[in-house]
Amino acid sequence: MALAEFGKQEGEVLFLKRAPLKRQELWRQQGVAPRGIDREIVEIMHRTHMGVDQDYQNLLKQGVRASLADGWGGSMIATELQDILFGTPAPVLGRINLGVLKRDEVNLIIHGHEPLLSEMIVVAAQEPQMLELAKSKGANGINLAGMCCTANEILMRHGIPLAGNFLQQELALVTGAVDAMVVDVQCIMQSLPDIAQCYHTKIITTSPKAKIPGAMHMEFDEHAALESARAIVKTAIENFPNRGNNIDIPDEQSDLVAGFSHETINYLLG
Repeated sequence: MALAEFGKQEGEVLFLKRAPLKRQELWRQQGVAPRGIDREIVEIMHRTHMGVDQDYQNLLKQGVRASLADGWGGSMIATELQDILFGTPAPVLGRINLGVLKRDEVNLIIHGHEPLLSEMIVVAAQEPQMLELAKSKGANGINLAGMCCTANEILMRHGIPLAGNFLQQELALVTGAVDAMVVDVQCIMQSLPDIAQCYHTKIITTSPKAKIPGAMHMEFDEHAALESARAIVKTAIENFPNRGNNIDIPDEQSDLVAGFSHETINYLLG
């Protein structure tokens, strides 16, 4: 049913029914209730093509319809399925800022948007054989840290520290302490491989839709997810001995509480 919501051509996106009734009525009155997720995206792309829709009000109306399809369709469906697969987030204590990187451990930063990749890396990094491999390379352990949107996924479910936001991804490499940064799709700066060349850091791309010149590509196979994650973690571990002496990790880090899901808020409010 969830996949059918993307391709449907008639009716309305089912998750609109979660909105307040007055809001649903307003969307219908204004003619912006999305009919299908893919349909609205394709239509706005067609309308904005050369020589098609030239009425700004009409374009804005379709833009609103496409945004509702994205938020109340695709994003909400993804949220529900992620909670089913990985568990509904609950309040958890975590830490944030570049100070979460560790001088004496393998630092692996997870950056991007796809939660399946990050969840499997969390599992792989805790396996005894990976921890033993890290110790054999001179590290005291494996330190995972999130960057950008993926950071929030593993923070709110596992308490994995958040190294920074979108604007800090280059700064993380400049510390000289990042052994690998694994990326998937969206928000990945093109400059990362160039900066990584100045240090020992490996930039690892994982999606066939998002390759970057100068990066190492290790395609993530959803059908062998844990094996793919193990290979990525192993690559980071084996790169630990290649660190230079010029490591500069800022001291700044702060405590935070994350994981306030809709279900948790309802529970806390009684």
